[in-house]
Amino acid sequence: MPATVAQVTGDPALAELYEAKAQTYAAFGNGTIAAHATRLLPPAGRVLDIGCASGGLLALLRPRAGHLAGLELSATAARAAAQIGDHVVQGALEDPGLPFEPASFDLVVLADVLEHLPDPAAGLARATAFCRPGGAVLVSVPNVAHWQARLQLLRGRWPQHDSGTFDASHLRWFTRDSLGALLRDGGLHDVELHAIVPALRNHAPAAAAPLTRRLEPAWQALGRRAPGLLGYQVIGIGRRAGGDEILATA
Repeated sequence: MPATVAQVTGDPALAELYEAKAQTYAAFGNGTIAAHATRLLPPAGRVLDIGCASGGLLALLRPRAGHLAGLELSATAARAAAQIGDHVVQGALEDPGLPFEPASFDLVVLADVLEHLPDPAAGLARATAFCRPGGAVLVSVPNVAHWQARLQLLRGRWPQHDSGTFDASHLRWFTRDSLGALLRDGGLHDVELHAIVPALRNHAPAAAAPLTRRLEPAWQALGRRAPGLLGYQVIGIGRRAGGDEILATA
């Protein structure tokens, strides 16, 4: 049976902003993040996807998960996600009284969320509190040190786009190093950092497709050697500490 959408958002203007972006964010791919999430989630485990959009990641995790929960600001996207998840809430991470039990999830995901928050450290702490001790927190953010972003800055430009690195709704920006520091400073341990390197065909004309296909393995290998430069997204993973080490509370 589809989940019922609970509404807790306390900022109608914020909900309206993300309602307007619902279709844009629903189109984002989840493949690489889903691969990491599947690796981190134990069989029949419980996952909370914060900023779940229309439930694309939840759908990919359904075969492995025992319980799928989501939090989403857009009412339209939350209703779509409720057709997939077991417990979907329309609201913001900053909202008081979110109906998720502390320390109850094996995996908490914040994919393209922290850059939208005025206080990413506080948001990370709130999200981490929903993760059980020893569970995993998976974060992804745009990499403002990606070569294309650096080129824009060298030209003296700071574009304003509807999505991507220069999404006009972003409040904070991250590099590979700064995301790693945020996770460690938030009390997470066993931190891993990975890069999403866009396919080479995205940087070349369609006529060059045969060449880019041949060069793709080498391009991805180069991306692994220079993730801070070639990675368009940074994925950060950390484990929540246990006992007295836990720093975050709901």
